Amino acid sequence: MSSSQTIQLLTHEDPPQWWARLSGLKDLSECRWTVSADFTADADVVLLSRRELELRFGKEALSPSKVYVLFDENWTVQNLRRSLSALRGALFFDSAGSTEDSKRVLQLALSRQAERARQTELMHLMRTQSRQIDEVNRDLERVMKERVAAEAESRKASQKNISRVREIISFIKDLAQLFEIGDLLPLLRRQIKEYHGLEAPILFVPRGEQNGDIYYLRGSESVRSRLRGTWKGSSRIQVNQTEDSRFLANSLGRPFGKVIRIPLITGRHQSDADRAPVLFFPHTLDETQIDAVLADLSEKLQPVSWALDRLILEQELKNTSRNWEMTFDELPEPIAIIDHDGTVLRSNSHWSDELTTALKDARDRIRLGEKYFVVERYPIRVSADSRPLSWVVYLRDETKSWKLKSQMVQVEKMSAVGQLAGHVAHELNNPLTGIRSLAQVLLTEVEDESQIANDLNEVERAAARCQGIINNLLDFSKGAIEQKIHVMDLNEVVRRTLPFLKSALGRLRTDVELCEESLPVRIEPHLLQQVIFNLINNACQAVSPSGEIKIRTLKRGDRAILEVEDDGPGVPEELRERIFEPFFTTKSEGEGTGLGLSFSREFVRGFGGDLRCEPKTTPGAVFRVELKMEPQS
Repeated sequence: MSSSQTIQLLTHEDPPQWWARLSGLKDLSECRWTVSADFTADADVVLLSRRELELRFGKEALSPSKVYVLFDENWTVQNLRRSLSALRGALFFDSAGSTEDSKRVLQLALSRQAERARQTELMHLMRTQSRQIDEVNRDLERVMKERVAAEAESRKASQKNISRVREIISFIKDLAQLFEIGDLLPLLRRQIKEYHGLEAPILFVPRGEQNGDIYYLRGSESVRSRLRGTWKGSSRIQVNQTEDSRFLANSLGRPFGKVIRIPLITGRHQSDADRAPVLFFPHTLDETQIDAVLADLSEKLQPVSWALDRLILEQELKNTSRNWEMTFDELPEPIAIIDHDGTVLRSNSHWSDELTTALKDARDRIRLGEKYFVVERYPIRVSADSRPLSWVVYLRDETKSWKLKSQMVQVEKMSAVGQLAGHVAHELNNPLTGIRSLAQVLLTEVEDESQIANDLNEVERAAARCQGIINNLLDFSKGAIEQKIHVMDLNEVVRRTLPFLKSALGRLRTDVELCEESLPVRIEPHLLQQVIFNLINNACQAVSPSGEIKIRTLKRGDRAILEVEDDGPGVPEELRERIFEPFFTTKSEGEGTGLGLSFSREFVRGFGGDLRCEPKTTPGAVFRVELKMEPQS
């Protein structure tokens, strides 16, 4: 309880005796005691009798901020209920009761009023704090609004910057995807479409002291023109210079007004800015707009410079590479760049995989089919004393030289063979004449139809044939064979030749199929017999003891064909032409001279025909003689 609490007796009469007792109590001496007929504002506890409550004061006259204590003598339950219903929440005591009971009631009233005062003070404090909180909240709201507005502005500026950065990044990506210099102009035109009054850009790329390329847009297509003449560059941006308008007018053949000139300088042009590419922007802007446009374009000019520098370098590299490739491919002989492992890094159009394989097994010379190459190697080094990184391999074609040397050797050999043949023919004619003479003498001494007579006739004819072959060989070497050529049936020549091969064919299976029609050809019979003899004899030597040989003649259009086929090992594809070369043979040493097929082809071609070794899918070989047929009379 507070010492400042006031107890008021509300009565229009004199205070009762118990009032003096109570006010004199030591426990209540700190309180201020007042008596009044009307309510006082500073009263904390108001004492009033039940009777005065009912008679003088209405319920509405009582202040809810006071604590009321009713007193009366000899309370009844009915009186108490009526009083409490009139003043709900009031305390009461019996004025006729003990002073101690009255004291406790007043102490309770004072405590209740003190608690109510504390609550009131607390409520006041709460209201004050609430008002302060409201003011703080209002200040916070204002600060938050200001901050939100500032953040919104900052976010808006950030989004604008992000959008600008994204736009530049997208622009750089588009620049990175360009492959041609002319593609730069449509991209730039899309970037400047927001600047009204700025026309499509024009690009000039200097190529030398006296020329360059100018790129401009014709509709949506980029056009390039080559310019020749003196060019004076500058490292600074120029606006509305007469010399720039005159340059564009002379270059493109149409008038130009105001022009913005922007040099695109990169690291390569620092020492020579006059060689830097230049962008021209024709425009109708006023002076106040030009600075803003240049400020906006400045962010994109550096990426444009880098992209253009890349495109120019790529174009120069492509031109250099194309010129080098053209020069490389136009070399008439194989050339390649090879590393230490033998891998071909680059090669011209005359190089092949077969050459790569052959090069691994060869050192100085390569033979590939009919081609002969001399291998020349040149090291590629970074410096004169460094280890070679790779090698330039140049294959010098020596085929013609080799063939000329071979032909000279063959000419010498054939000359020697001709001389030898002359001596052999001279030496053989005498014994052959003796054989024929002796055979003719013996024929007179035997019966005409006897077996001995038949054998002697075969001996005499064989000797005569040998003399004919020797004479034909001599005539062939002298060029006199034409005098003995006449028309004869090819089938008949084959029939006459077969008896001389009885011993060779006797052990083999032989299938002879002669054309039913006559096959008249213009030949020298003894030489054609020699051809047939050589072909059949070669076939007999190629097959096994159980092998088979097929001899057939046929008609094909106006050609008479003779084929000799065997089931031997055959002739490899790479040797089908070489077997007709003089002195070339696949037989073991001492078994052949390599002249049979060479002479046979020359004989047949002398008759206007040809002799070939035909490809065959099954084992064996097929030699085909093809002669032009003569009209039958």
